[in-house]
Amino acid sequence: MKFAAPPDLNILALPDLNLLASSKNHIVDRWPDVVATPHEKDRERLVQEMLRRWNADQWDDTPMSFVTSAAVALFDPERRNRSELLELREFYYAEIEASTKHTFLDSMLSVYLGSYQPGADHTKRLAKAMTRALPRVGSAGKQLVENIPETLDPARAPAAIATKMMGMEVCWNELKEIGLRSPHAPGVMDHAHLAFVEKMRPALKGRTGLERLFAWLKPAGQQARMSGAAEAITAVIEPWLKQDPPPNDLAFITESLLGLYGDPRVDGGGAWAGAPKAHLDILMRWLTGENIRFFLDVVSAVEVSHMWEPRRKFWLGLHEQKRVDAAWVAFSGSGVELATKRLRSKGSRGALAFGRQTAGGNRAETSLLILKIGKKIIVEGSHDYKVHVFEESNKGAPKLYQLEYDCDLILRKSNSAKSHRGNWQGWVLERI
Repeated sequence: MKFAAPPDLNILALPDLNLLASSKNHIVDRWPDVVATPHEKDRERLVQEMLRRWNADQWDDTPMSFVTSAAVALFDPERRNRSELLELREFYYAEIEASTKHTFLDSMLSVYLGSYQPGADHTKRLAKAMTRALPRVGSAGKQLVENIPETLDPARAPAAIATKMMGMEVCWNELKEIGLRSPHAPGVMDHAHLAFVEKMRPALKGRTGLERLFAWLKPAGQQARMSGAAEAITAVIEPWLKQDPPPNDLAFITESLLGLYGDPRVDGGGAWAGAPKAHLDILMRWLTGENIRFFLDVVSAVEVSHMWEPRRKFWLGLHEQKRVDAAWVAFSGSGVELATKRLRSKGSRGALAFGRQTAGGNRAETSLLILKIGKKIIVEGSHDYKVHVFEESNKGAPKLYQLEYDCDLILRKSNSAKSHRGNWQGWVLERI
């Protein structure tokens, strides 16, 4: 069945809706409750097969899972504006308006939400068709529109959803309760997430606001939200560009962000790739302090010595003076065990990364703290390991953020070294 062009529109005309409904009822009878998301590599094939069947008016043995998957592919960013697929898109718009099947309409509501782009033509057309079909939509779809009337608004839906989220205690659960089955799905929720982050900004200087945002980014038992993660990271760090948060909040922020998205010093892509450099620099400085504290806490528990308190005061003092540019830790076997135990005790927030010190023999228990201070690399160590100072230009200088270090190899390549006796702090200060 071909569409004839109407006199007042530059698009192909729709067939008679009543005829369309009666001729395609055998299709919607088998429509599933859930829209299957097709693999990227299968999408073009699905759309072309759907187009072939529509052109041939051949619907025998056409499973509804196929039709819905083809709809997802048809309205994805790669295909929703392609001119040669216009007639197929028109078919779906018409089918929405003609159908009386709740399951079909609920499925197309999911397609609308998943392909939502504010103000886009396909969003406007789907919204218009779904609005006309609303009296025939299933209970879940009606519940969603009743709770958020702007759901079918092609421009205002994301802001309305974000406003609704601001009144929720647990956004993930409560969005599902009102009909948004996949709160982290792409489409309208990508835009609603960004609007929610903006609305949350004033509250992100306090622990309650941070906890609420982090709970949204990673609900219990779910993967962390990746889309819009950089904007969330930026909003969390933004209040602290000119002053540091209180120590407990600083630790909470760093542990939470790393628990969500990994350590940016090791996993530098993904969510971290879109965050501004100024914000990442702040986080890196915080992580430097956290690494120094973590090293000192773990090593103090493994090696009981009166010497660790002056070391803590010295290295943290340099950090507080903003003289330490970066820090990294490599634990011994027993250090790894204790460090892992401590991180696990923090649950999903325990994600501070570290390396492993691999030398054996009488150095098997040695753990290392590697610091970058200006153009120098400083290596501090446990169990009577000397402080070693490298010129950064020294090819033998250890690089930060490696997974393994051999402390015996390091001591053989250092430019100078000093035991922790006498005025070792003064010796270090002279060389940095």
